[in-house]
Amino acid sequence: SEMEEEHHVYKGRIVFQGNNAKDQDGRAAKFQEMSSAPASMEAGKVGDAYGLVDGNATQQADAQQAYIQCDLGGDETWVELPKDLQPADWSRFRDPVCILRKSLYGHPDSGGYWEKHCESRLLEAGFIPIDSWRSCFWHKRLKLYLTVYVDDFKMSGPKGNLDEGWALIRGLHPDTEGRGILTDDPKPSHRYLGCYHNVDKNCIEYEVKDFMKECCNKYCALAGASTTELVLSKTPFLDESTLEEGDHLNPGELNEEASSILMKILYGARMARYDLLRATCALASKITKWTRACDKQLYKLVCYIHSTLDYVLKGTVGDPMDKLSLKLFADADFAGCESTSRSTSGVFLCLVGPNTFMPLAAISKKQTCVSHSTPEAELVAIDLALRAEGLPALDIWEVLLGRPVKLAFQEDNQAAIVVLQSGYSTALRHMGRTHKVCLKWLHERVANKDID
Repeated sequence: SEMEEEHHVYKGRIVFQGNNAKDQDGRAAKFQEMSSAPASMEAGKVGDAYGLVDGNATQQADAQQAYIQCDLGGDETWVELPKDLQPADWSRFRDPVCILRKSLYGHPDSGGYWEKHCESRLLEAGFIPIDSWRSCFWHKRLKLYLTVYVDDFKMSGPKGNLDEGWALIRGLHPDTEGRGILTDDPKPSHRYLGCYHNVDKNCIEYEVKDFMKECCNKYCALAGASTTELVLSKTPFLDESTLEEGDHLNPGELNEEASSILMKILYGARMARYDLLRATCALASKITKWTRACDKQLYKLVCYIHSTLDYVLKGTVGDPMDKLSLKLFADADFAGCESTSRSTSGVFLCLVGPNTFMPLAAISKKQTCVSHSTPEAELVAIDLALRAEGLPALDIWEVLLGRPVKLAFQEDNQAAIVVLQSGYSTALRHMGRTHKVCLKWLHERVANKDID
């Protein structure tokens, strides 16, 4: 069967052009679409924190042309090679095709097969997947923690065990000789997923200055402005009393470009600029109904970013592992959205100790319906905090620390605390239908010995 397929050479790789793949009947080809699940940003910060413990370190390495290290499974796929890569004796053929055996970049199934291949090699090397944390692995004997983000490998643990861990992964160890993953030589963690990691003894700073500059430049390019027009701003939020009545009614000028700008900013915010989360997520929820007021709010946000390019996210781990614990904060701004009266949930998770404060994750998420009171909004935020951050964090930190971990949960609303302790409120009986939040479940979690 012949496929009318083009390929491009990109940075030394052949890339599969998946937007023009056809089956033997000339119809658009359908693939298995195996899903891949790379490690999360939080998983990377967990590794950084573990590497800051006295006696530990963190290193990283890139897999060499990762996808084509594994075979492609699923439906048989035939491809047409670029003319300059075809063997000389192929000149006698008209439009020759050959079977695609490797997971070429761009193929819909490549990521899934690479992940499957990678995990099988890591299992042979003694790295066991951590429950509920995809692409995160633990080597029990060497006390090494490994995260895999597509082709980026980051490993943390005792300094004396890192070389053996990399040797096992790369097939340079007698136990895995010839069955490893080809990677570059490991090096101290410095730049990971576009974020600079500046490590000094037991402290780390996450710096995204260059990335946030790109965000400002992209805004100026799409808005037809200059960076000189970005004024000094001490807050990402616009004083809404300065808006005119028509600002909420008239369509904005950046309604088509806003999503690309905000998604770029959101990446940097999730990685190292938690102070941008609330303003960015609030604007992202208005993409489909963008107004002139949104234009002004976005301009204010970009001005704040431009004024705070030197801001970094800093963490310190100055205690032995038996002194470390988790602290989880939840809060809500009751009826914080002026147009919908919906509240926003805020979540912050960190690793703490007598001399430790290490940020791990933060969330800002608009609630799905209107709350009628502050305790109601707070309980929705608590539900999000426990489900999305608190309980999953216990799974991974109990593996790394080798002991049960206590989660200190922080809540500042007394009425919400009373409901958590009792598991019932006559005034909040509707929450199961409106917010899909079960008060009994929250009560059970807080009553559990793992949560204080």
